[in-house]
Amino acid sequence: MKPNFHEVAGLWERDGSLRDIYVQNTEAVHWDRFDQLLSRYKYSYTFDGVAAPFPGSHSVLGNREGSGVLSILLDGPVEICCHFFIAEQLELDISPKEITGPSEHERVLSFVENLAEALELSAHITPENSEQTPFVTYLPQSKTWRIHDDPY
Repeated sequence: MKPNFHEVAGLWERDGSLRDIYVQNTEAVHWDRFDQLLSRYKYSYTFDGVAAPFPGSHSVLGNREGSGVLSILLDGPVEICCHFFIAEQLELDISPKEITGPSEHERVLSFVENLAEALELSAHITPENSEQTPFVTYLPQSKTWRIHDDPY
């Protein structure tokens, strides 16, 4: 059962920072599964700020001549961005300003569940750049959420 909108202290607090979604220990097969998962969502891609067709995660990770950003669009105003920093970690970010109520919260948590289940790896929602201090973790093996102590 997903944590409800008010259950996790600080999760969507508008404090000027983003929230990160982390999946650790990713390998080539996980990036393939991530690319397959994208078929379930609307998305756009830019390379150095210019709109372009998404060439696939392996291509983006292999090209360090510029910066690729994949924007995954959930229903409503919610956008989740992947910046392809390193191959061993899938990191996405989301603005708490876009999570205005329970329906947006539910959409984000459903996306995290879909991501973790597709990759068969746990996914964590954390404060920005705080991968060791998650708010919540989704465990795909047991299909359960774990709420952590307030990371602040």
